[in-house]
Amino acid sequence: MEKWNLKFICFPLSLRENKVLIMLIDFHTHLDFYNQTDLAAQLAEFSGTIIAASVDENSFLKNCEIASHTPDHCHIIPTFGVHPNYADENVTFLDNPETKKRFEKYLEQSPLIGEIGMDFCWSKCSVENQEKVLRYFLEYCNKTAKPCVIHTKAAEQKICDILSDYPDAPAVIHWYDGPENIYREFLRRGYMQTFGVETIRSEHLQKLLKMTPPELLLAETDNPDSEPWLGGTRNDVGLIERVYNEIAGLLGMSRPAFEKLIEENFNRILPN
Repeated sequence: MEKWNLKFICFPLSLRENKVLIMLIDFHTHLDFYNQTDLAAQLAEFSGTIIAASVDENSFLKNCEIASHTPDHCHIIPTFGVHPNYADENVTFLDNPETKKRFEKYLEQSPLIGEIGMDFCWSKCSVENQEKVLRYFLEYCNKTAKPCVIHTKAAEQKICDILSDYPDAPAVIHWYDGPENIYREFLRRGYMQTFGVETIRSEHLQKLLKMTPPELLLAETDNPDSEPWLGGTRNDVGLIERVYNEIAGLLGMSRPAFEKLIEENFNRILPN
């Protein structure tokens, strides 16, 4: 497998040392899914921070390569994880000494972990393998207190139960749209929540949004596939600005106040 230089998988020096004001922060994307020529043109025009979630090892390495070629005004943060849709093909790697060593290196170099979780709706992977992969990552996050981004589709109660075994793993729940009672438990535990392109379209998500304490709120697009999946036409990286405007409007906040809130919440997860 081709090896990339992974030194940059932390906050860029410009973000740490110069205290660049982040105006837009997209907490969940899959940049490796884009046509890379189109993506390069979009990133040249984007100012802000994008979390580039990975679905497996190859995905992570591709996101690292993308991050190594972005302009200074665009901060890409690749994160390592194995998505529940890829659990079957990755579960044996956890017991392979060579692969496990590589995974451990990626975990150490990734400032947060994701995308991980379980999915009882769309994933064709076995529940047993999904759980084994999820617990592998949660054990690391529990030991290191490193934040992890959790996919919960139709597996909300199972994940709620599993997360209780890892109280020191700071969870960020990605695009939750499940039962309200489980969501309230996640809020009680202090798990941060991402809201994105579906929020403006869903009364259920709007209800969840309005019960979410401001200090637990983050914004995402889940680009490039989510907006087209919902019937929209956009999937450019600038879509996060529309999400900001929509969520700020739903909360009755000004855009500057919402920007400040998201930046403050982001900096609590990944302090400069």
